[in-house]
Amino acid sequence: MAKAYRSVVAKKSASKNASIKKFDATLRKQVKAEYQMTFMVGELIAQRREELKLSQSSLSEKTGLPQADISRIECGKSNPTLNTLEKILDVLQMRMTLTKK
Repeated sequence: MAKAYRSVVAKKSASKNASIKKFDATLRKQVKAEYQMTFMVGELIAQRREELKLSQSSLSEKTGLPQADISRIECGKSNPTLNTLEKILDVLQMRMTLTKK
């Protein structure tokens, strides 16, 4: 009887571990994609700011956003809200376009 019980528990455990591994892989992929998108947006903002010869401080003054927030966005350490992006893009004379894949 104990052997049959162990067999059932082992099967359930293996199934549970496979589900956890699949969930973990999916979650890691999603986090990586979000990080890459956030980093790319920040990189584009930094490049444009530098093209216009603006410091983070001057961009901060023009947008009304804290300089620390701009720094975090440019470094990819922050996900800006749409409202924040609109303020930054307006000053940098940029626009954002969304398209279907």
